[in-house]
Amino acid sequence: MATITQIRGALLEEAVLFLLKKVGYDVVDPASPSFRPIDGMRAGHSGLEVRGRGTWHQIDAFALWPHSPAFMYPLRLVVEAKCYGSHRPVGVEIPRNAVGVLKDISENYFTYRRRGQEIQGPRYNYSAAIFSTSGFTRGAVEYAIAHQIFLIQYANVAVIRPLVEAILQFDEDCTSVRGQDAISAARNYLRDRLAERDALVDGPHPLTEQGIQLINGSIVETCQAIRGSYFGMLQGRWPMHLLRAEPLPPSAFQGDTIQCSVVGNDRGEWTFVPLDAERGSNRWFELEFSLPSVVADMVAESWDDPIAVANIKQDYFSYIDFSGVIGGIRRNVRLQLNRDWIRQYVARHTEI
Repeated sequence: MATITQIRGALLEEAVLFLLKKVGYDVVDPASPSFRPIDGMRAGHSGLEVRGRGTWHQIDAFALWPHSPAFMYPLRLVVEAKCYGSHRPVGVEIPRNAVGVLKDISENYFTYRRRGQEIQGPRYNYSAAIFSTSGFTRGAVEYAIAHQIFLIQYANVAVIRPLVEAILQFDEDCTSVRGQDAISAARNYLRDRLAERDALVDGPHPLTEQGIQLINGSIVETCQAIRGSYFGMLQGRWPMHLLRAEPLPPSAFQGDTIQCSVVGNDRGEWTFVPLDAERGSNRWFELEFSLPSVVADMVAESWDDPIAVANIKQDYFSYIDFSGVIGGIRRNVRLQLNRDWIRQYVARHTEI
């Protein structure tokens, strides 16, 4: 039996896929007329299915990165999102389930034929990312890090807050059915509206008029209002979704390395800003982000040891590499961070 919480998670997943497309990901949509089954993938009864070593897995949010660097198989990203209330962080059971699915589909080896012989081997790199509006428990973070499941949280990210609030308005009055049909109806309707496709609502529909109006109105509007979406890695270890209302200005990125500092406020909201530009300049920008509190805790636990803190800063918090479209061109950029930003982050985190 599907719950309203599951439907909200499906709506957030569709919003995340929309923001991934801005970076350049191809979203796999089995309902699209252009969908063509490829190796290890098919359109199942309830949506997309991906073949694992042991069985087929239903994966509702799936994206492909079309630009593979040398020495790597193409990337396939499994996306899962949880839209809980603010005081309910995602627990360890969610990344634990992701590990099982990821392991099985990663071990689905394909057959290559060479000179009459069959050779089995991988053909893709599979990764999994879990997105949360309410953070993660410490156990979830530690387990995910150990098994290379990427976690991204939106708590205290101002630019995405209107979207989260709109999704949380989806309640029992927004659907006339329960179960998988309700999830699929909400997901497909939002996906069609974000793609600016006509969503068929003739005849009985699993969504009520209230649900249709909510998706057509505030959910679509607040999602489309996020015009700047960039994904990066903090020191190659921690994923980050950098967001802003407007696309980044090309004038701020004449080079591929930008010196940055971090600005925070009493609400726990954080942004990266350039060191060598002032607000109002054509080289000024802000990128909003959020990190799980365990990241700050890791530094705070060693705060009395200056050498340990210096090493942590150097090894974990000195730069972010991110990709996205800037001025119509797909760019890979490094934000070089000043050494004191993590001190500010830890101090403010402790206050809050």
